[in-house]
Amino acid sequence: MTSTTANGWWGRARERFVRQAEQSDHFAPDGIDRHSAALQSALPLFLAGLLLFNVNLFLDGDTGWHLGAGHWIVEHRAVPTVDPFSHTFAETPWTAHEWLAEVLMVGAEGVRGWGGLAVLFGLAGAATFAIISREGFRFLPARWAVALVLVIGGMLFTFSLGRPHMLAWPLLAFWTLLLLRARERNGAPPLVAALLMTVWANLHASYIVALGLAGLFALESLVANRRDLKLLGRWALFGLLSVGAAIVTPFGPSHFLYPFEVSGMKALAIIGEWRRSTPLTDPLLYLCLAGLLLLLRRRWREVPPLRLLLLLGLTALAISHARHQMLFAIIGSLVILPILNPAGLERSPQPFSRWFFPAAVLLVAVRLAWPYSFTETSTYPLTLLQRVPADLKARPMYNEYSQGGPLVMLGLKPYIDGRADMYGDDFTFRAKAITNGDIAKFREDAERFRIAWVLLEFDDRLKLKLEREPGWRKLVEDEKATVFVRAR
Repeated sequence: MTSTTANGWWGRARERFVRQAEQSDHFAPDGIDRHSAALQSALPLFLAGLLLFNVNLFLDGDTGWHLGAGHWIVEHRAVPTVDPFSHTFAETPWTAHEWLAEVLMVGAEGVRGWGGLAVLFGLAGAATFAIISREGFRFLPARWAVALVLVIGGMLFTFSLGRPHMLAWPLLAFWTLLLLRARERNGAPPLVAALLMTVWANLHASYIVALGLAGLFALESLVANRRDLKLLGRWALFGLLSVGAAIVTPFGPSHFLYPFEVSGMKALAIIGEWRRSTPLTDPLLYLCLAGLLLLLRRRWREVPPLRLLLLLGLTALAISHARHQMLFAIIGSLVILPILNPAGLERSPQPFSRWFFPAAVLLVAVRLAWPYSFTETSTYPLTLLQRVPADLKARPMYNEYSQGGPLVMLGLKPYIDGRADMYGDDFTFRAKAITNGDIAKFREDAERFRIAWVLLEFDDRLKLKLEREPGWRKLVEDEKATVFVRAR
């Protein structure tokens, strides 16, 4: 495609977009388009409904150890500082940095088991989608706003797993919007909003991103208002209060180092969500990146430099690690909305329809009333574990990495679980090598830790080795997992 052709296509598309927007009741200055209001309300409820009844919400084994940690905290009325769960790293220093999320999870579980947990994460998703939907309908015609929200929903659904990161989604969306609103009115965020950092810092490590965002928007304000010392002082005070609020955790200032220590681990390479994003595995991300590239190519001069830098940084993060697609989806969508609007056609955010909150309550009530059918997997072989004798369960074991969380949930002491930050690179790589069939390393650890039994997924290579290994025999097996025990 030649440059002239591309410019002509872009120009015609832009003119059509502007014409449709100007003719649409969506931007009517005298009131709210009822159809837009209904769509704005229906979209987050629709996506929340999908989350509430999502059978894949609890496929990840880490949900198990988060529940185990939450029960320990509630029982002991304290946040653990050493490992109370595994038999391999018992009493090793451990940073339970998501303790507040784990307590919330236990509280939700106490209401209605897995169904109560589904409500907790469904509401977090609903709040996130509601914020994005409200902004989308503020800046875009209805059809484009619907498309935006559905695309963001599609990206986030990939990471819709019952873990603390989902509880941080609405905080991230609200915080980003708070900063954007402050810049929109050429002011600073309200100082009381800094208190949100105390909740966030005890909920999930993504609070570090929030502090970085605040710094970036403060710098943008400084560049735009170099002589307004009063405004600069308000941003500086907001930043200091935010940092101070984030320190209010059981771990104090050292908590700031934790996210950077984890992101520097070599073992992240073998954890699925830390993989690199590729067009084959993440087509929706790359479709969004293509659209962003096309938009920035045509309109990069209209984008504030620091926001351009932010979008490029979010892109790099999303490509380098799949889990950062969540940051790209939530922050990026809110930052890009004013850029997507070519004519500056915006208005004050419109309220949700009157039936929005009653409908949300009805959804929650149906989820709580409807029995939650937990789907067992090779990660959660709960029925199989019931067939293991109690005296054997009390003895040291070896297990596959992802199965460790459910073992913690059941009160068993695993060889390893999803807390790779505590186990470290060397041990995590070693456990992976053993599961992949390194029988020599297995023999060494079987003696070192006095392993009495082994739990493996159906397709682990170690299973084939143990079937031929002297001194070991199958105890129980099904289509999901296998338990081996030392031969007497």
